[in-house]
Amino acid sequence: ASKSLDSLSGINNIDQIRDIWYRNALLTNHTVSMSGGTKAYSFYGSLAYTGNQSNRPGETNNTYKLNLRQDVQVNSAVHLYMISDLTNAVTSAQRTINIDNRFLPYQLFKDAAGNNLSMPYVGYLSDSTRLAYQNRSRISLDYNPLDEFNNGYTKSNAITARITTGITLKLLKGLRFEGVYGYLKGANRTTSLDYANSYPVRVEAVQFTVAATPAATPVYALPVNGGKYTVTNTNQQNWTVRNQLIYDQAWKDRQHQLILLAGQEAQNQFSLSNRSIVRGYNELLQTYSPLDYVMLGSTGVATPVMANNIGRSILSFDFFNQNELETRFTSYYGNAAYTFKRKYSFNGSIRIDQSNLFGIDKSAQNKPVWSIGTKWVMSDEDFMRDIHWLNKLAVRATYGITGNSPSPGTGSSFDILSSQNSAFLPGGVGLRLLTPGNRNLTWEMTKTINIGFDFSVLKNRISGTIDLYSKKTSDLIGDQAVNNFTGFTTIIGNFGNMQNKGIELSIQSVNINNKNFGWNSFLTLGFNKNRVTQINTVAPIVTGLQKLNQRFFTGHPAFVVFAYQFAGLDTLGDPMIYINDKQATKQRNISLPSDIAFKGTYQPVWSGGLSNSFRYKQFGLSVNAIYNLGHVMRDDVATFYSDNFTFAGRLSRGPLNFMQGNMHPDFLNRWMSKGDEQNTNIPSYVGNQTVSVTRRDIDYYRRADLNVLNASFIKIRDITLSYHLAQKIARKAGMESVTFRVQLSNFMLWKANKEGIDPEFHDAISATRTTPLNQKTMTVGMHINF
Repeated sequence: ASKSLDSLSGINNIDQIRDIWYRNALLTNHTVSMSGGTKAYSFYGSLAYTGNQSNRPGETNNTYKLNLRQDVQVNSAVHLYMISDLTNAVTSAQRTINIDNRFLPYQLFKDAAGNNLSMPYVGYLSDSTRLAYQNRSRISLDYNPLDEFNNGYTKSNAITARITTGITLKLLKGLRFEGVYGYLKGANRTTSLDYANSYPVRVEAVQFTVAATPAATPVYALPVNGGKYTVTNTNQQNWTVRNQLIYDQAWKDRQHQLILLAGQEAQNQFSLSNRSIVRGYNELLQTYSPLDYVMLGSTGVATPVMANNIGRSILSFDFFNQNELETRFTSYYGNAAYTFKRKYSFNGSIRIDQSNLFGIDKSAQNKPVWSIGTKWVMSDEDFMRDIHWLNKLAVRATYGITGNSPSPGTGSSFDILSSQNSAFLPGGVGLRLLTPGNRNLTWEMTKTINIGFDFSVLKNRISGTIDLYSKKTSDLIGDQAVNNFTGFTTIIGNFGNMQNKGIELSIQSVNINNKNFGWNSFLTLGFNKNRVTQINTVAPIVTGLQKLNQRFFTGHPAFVVFAYQFAGLDTLGDPMIYINDKQATKQRNISLPSDIAFKGTYQPVWSGGLSNSFRYKQFGLSVNAIYNLGHVMRDDVATFYSDNFTFAGRLSRGPLNFMQGNMHPDFLNRWMSKGDEQNTNIPSYVGNQTVSVTRRDIDYYRRADLNVLNASFIKIRDITLSYHLAQKIARKAGMESVTFRVQLSNFMLWKANKEGIDPEFHDAISATRTTPLNQKTMTVGMHINF
């Protein structure tokens, strides 16, 4: 056994993963354009092609775009234009195989002879169970990822046409009318075929096969010849109408300038999609097998080889589905701005928006947003003209109210019903409440006070802006708890209020600038501190677990992180927590809200970036870094501490085998015998899940304060080296300009945690890593203009 383990430890499938499942990405852009015309009529047209080869084999993405802009100057007072474009996106992909922890690190995908290797354990069945199902159904349940890759495809063809027209009418001196009218029509057809020998199709066939013994002749309720074919058609239709009057006039050598604007805008966005699924599909003959969906979806198949329900298999009514979504907005807005001596500016704006996304009550719809502001260019004052190193200094101040709406389809003023097909319903058709209506759902309103400074010094070598703001948001939109007797635990509603305070800073500098060498820098910095001031709850938080699950909690930052106070392991290796001011216990469901520790927020408190660009003759070098600081995340600790049906086969024999794939390395350092509690905080493994659940709570460790990590990091987003070919040489080759580029992306510079976690690719809430295999990339490119 030891020799076998040593042999396996010497195998690493990383090289095969890189060679088989990934490739170099390639992006090509080609554009041909033409322009011309006269003073009365001009045009610009272009034809573009974009070919995008992703880093996953089997995927192709091609986009074709035709664009034409036409301008007509009817006379000195009337100008017309029309923009029309047509876009066609064609994509295709073979079956996606997610290379995750199911594939053990010593499991190769090909043998030494280049043959594809089978991995039946990835199919979640133990060898004995799989062979028994195969013998009775006479359908193979083997799983071979490389074969599976070729056992189906998905193709998509989308075409979008858009026309935007506009008119400008000069009515009086300084007064003009502007109208913009747009229409969009789109259609997308997606086809997906899983061949008969694909693993999902074979599994579904076995689920609806009846054979009491291997000797019995199998009875198949689903076709075993032909694949599963899915067609999805989506149609989109949008229109926009905008009309506005603008008055722009200046007097006395621009000592006075007044700009007035009033307008109206209406939008409608409509989409309709339908999906059809057939089984037993023959791609060459374009035929399929009819099924008795009433029987398969009601009584189903009793005592099948592999049941998908209790004692039987039931097929979902998935052969047809249709969804319709329509969103309407209408807005009325106005703006006024006055400038005196080009130094003193005053402005105000107001806007009223109405939408079918909100409640029908007038109090929910009619909530105008508005703002007022002023600006003083101090550097133009006489008393500052002698400060030669100061080129510009302006002070800005604004106060206003803005609004936010829910995402389409998530909230509604009326109940949204969805059709439900089931053999258990009268006539086989019924309706279910998909989204409960909320007649009081209203705008999320934010009142903002902002003070800003614009500056430029040292002959404009250093310039930038500084903004300090305070925001008060009321009627936050999100999941709002409701009485469970309504049939829902939450609805989209206005669940609370919040305050934000922060600073935003941007500085750009010209460090060196001469004929052959240049160096520029650009720094951005943002600081935000927020606090939830009110939460609309149905019932008070009375247990520690309830508080632990909150993402918004009064008196704390938004997206708050709470944790148990870890008290170590007991002599059985069970986790304990502190309650009642440092009293250690492992008793379940005993903690109170006061026992839960506040650890921070998932959102960065400080964020920004630093860019440096260098130029030397025809060479260019840019280095861009980003940073996020002051936030936290949960560590991705081991989740496996006992055996049950789901995990059976990992440490004990059962009907399922290796369902969760490779084990977390922390499992090696778990508590194993009395005394280990002095050296480890990782709980013990208990073979019987019932015993484990009865005597302890593993979340006392998994969601404890010691597993909340600092998520701060600084990363070099990209380093780009470029070379611009001398124009004389380019023109000799018949080209206007040629540029070569090499770019390196996503290199970690520093991270606060010691666990090797890249916070940018980590789900801070669920504590799971999402780092892609090819995060660090090198891109080589060439740009040619003719």
